[in-house]
Amino acid sequence: MYSFIHHNDLLINSSFFEFLRANNLLDFQTVKEFEGGSLFKKNRFRSVVRIELKDRVFYLKRHFWPWKERIKSIIPWIKKEDARNEWNNMILLNDLGFNTMTPVAFGEKKHFGIPFFSLTVTENIYNTERLEEYLPKYFTPPLNKQQIMEKRALIKRLAGIARDFHEKGLNHQDFYLGHFFIRAEDREIFIIDIQRVHQRKNIISRHRIKDLAQLVFSANGLNILFKTDFMRFAHEYLRIARMGRDDKKLIKKIMSKAMRIEIHTIKLLERRKRQK
Repeated sequence: MYSFIHHNDLLINSSFFEFLRANNLLDFQTVKEFEGGSLFKKNRFRSVVRIELKDRVFYLKRHFWPWKERIKSIIPWIKKEDARNEWNNMILLNDLGFNTMTPVAFGEKKHFGIPFFSLTVTENIYNTERLEEYLPKYFTPPLNKQQIMEKRALIKRLAGIARDFHEKGLNHQDFYLGHFFIRAEDREIFIIDIQRVHQRKNIISRHRIKDLAQLVFSANGLNILFKTDFMRFAHEYLRIARMGRDDKKLIKKIMSKAMRIEIHTIKLLERRKRQK
């Protein structure tokens, strides 16, 4: 469980308060205007800067609010997918027992109650790599007996995380292997890119299918997993030894959705190529 301190328009994880003080990063405006670090990612809605402070690494994500997003933010029934939602999700997932990013600081500025700029600071997840990179590195055939056992254990671990995620009413919406980090030394798995995560009392079938189809799509792209691997995942996710008719229908819907994601992705890449 985290504890937080409100200080100079920032909500700060108390574990980092003295560290931020030592680096003169204890107020919203200073963090907002921070000019150090290296640009990691940028689009018209947000930028991410990688910051090295002594022997530690942090990510500063700045969110810009176009007018359309500002208006949406005050409509109560529209689910938010902003910095505050990502910040709250870091705390929620930690409370629910999932490994994710570590929240360091959050700040938000508003005009007449409407946000127009927000930011988050998170600490790096050390000694990890994305699953989409890790899997081909360690499990490209041919595999020896030990590697086969390790791959099966990892598949079951990932299926258990996905099942637990959905059983707790969570849906990710970007459930690709690139958004899972693994720490090789202990095989701990971390879920990242949680800005669009939402929790409900019960996750609906459409959202479950979409999440799992995104996993299947990204796994298919690695060309190292086989039908038996996907079935092993499905049995573990569903907690069944033998599939019934409804289970098979669910698997068929997931595979069909994964195919549609692939077709959409190909069209998107071709469109971007033409635009260059």
